[in-house]
Amino acid sequence: MSDNSGELLRELLWRSSLRIAVLDTRGCIILTSKAFRDSFSEMIKVSKDSSEMLSFSDDEGSETYFNRLVSLPPGERFSHSVRIPFSGIESAIRIETAALYSKSCGNSLFLTEWIPEEESEAISRALNEIDQRYRNLQENLPVGIYRAAEDGILQTANSALVRMMGFDSFEELQNVHLKDVWVDPGQRARMIELLRSEGSVLNYEVHLRRKNGDELIGSFDARGTFDAEGRLVHFDTIVQDITQRVQAKMELEHLARTDSLTGLFNRQHLMKRLEEEMTRAERYHRPLAAMLIDLDHFKVVNDTHGHIAGDAILISAVSRITNILRETDFAGRYGGEEFCIVMPETGIQGAGELAERLRREMEETDHILPDGRTLHITCSIGVAEAFLGNVEETISFIDSALYTAKRSGRNRVEVKTDLI
Repeated sequence: MSDNSGELLRELLWRSSLRIAVLDTRGCIILTSKAFRDSFSEMIKVSKDSSEMLSFSDDEGSETYFNRLVSLPPGERFSHSVRIPFSGIESAIRIETAALYSKSCGNSLFLTEWIPEEESEAISRALNEIDQRYRNLQENLPVGIYRAAEDGILQTANSALVRMMGFDSFEELQNVHLKDVWVDPGQRARMIELLRSEGSVLNYEVHLRRKNGDELIGSFDARGTFDAEGRLVHFDTIVQDITQRVQAKMELEHLARTDSLTGLFNRQHLMKRLEEEMTRAERYHRPLAAMLIDLDHFKVVNDTHGHIAGDAILISAVSRITNILRETDFAGRYGGEEFCIVMPETGIQGAGELAERLRREMEETDHILPDGRTLHITCSIGVAEAFLGNVEETISFIDSALYTAKRSGRNRVEVKTDLI
């Protein structure tokens, strides 16, 4: 039988509504339907070699059944009645057994169907009704629910999960490879390790990929089911789509640290980042410099052309600032028309050269006003190493360099190298 045919047979058997199991002469379970596992899970035990074995609670009944099993010729069948737990309730079960014209690992194979006797039909109907109500509940919940084996085979999933992932059917979702669903398969591996060690996980954030390729951020609540040897058999998971919630949180965090007009860091976050860089530079004895930039005569722009024009100039000036930033640099709006650039891994000479480049670019830029006119505006820049004990003293030191640049005629760079 080809691999594809084998998979098809396995799938068809699994989806059968009958309680079917394929056994060998030792009672080793080769294949089952889901209905069999749901009804007779208490009879499935795992041996030392990790095989799943059929285990009767009645040793005498077990011996009688297996004696009849091993002596059954291929193509023949027999019927055998036992009392065993059926969905947790002691019940009379008829086992219809047929010997197959097939062998696996040298053992004969047997197709068995497990049928509740007439006295248990009422129990069966009640259990089926309970099962149907449970399935209806799953289907009506707004969250995704699924059961999966450790190897990634999806055993069940409700419609909410199928819709959440953008698939047209459970079968389509079931046939997708793990690598095509999990953005980072390592997240799944870590979740399974947590299930092994803790038994369950709550609010476990994962990144999944929908059918159309869009990324979904999910929150997983999962619980593992283990065999007698402590091995993970499968896990049941509730999935909530928290993409919008996470994105909203990220947006709020962005707004909390960003100047709304320019998109640069606001003053509070700028000072926090500068303090972090100063700590890092001191710990690892690395250079660090910063500059303060002031737009010359900016008040005249607001008084002459209005605040809307002033905002346009600020936005245009910021584009010049961000244009010179290197990968490790960052900038923030320090005041109304004042900006700060922090330059990690940069000595005073390199910082001065970068400041002069910005000054020239600002001087040569035609800033376009909302009415279409252009305006030239220059800037004064103070530069110093960020080496003092705290942020306030460092900013004050750099600000004194800026003040010198403005007092000396503006449109210039003042590099300060000492504390005097």
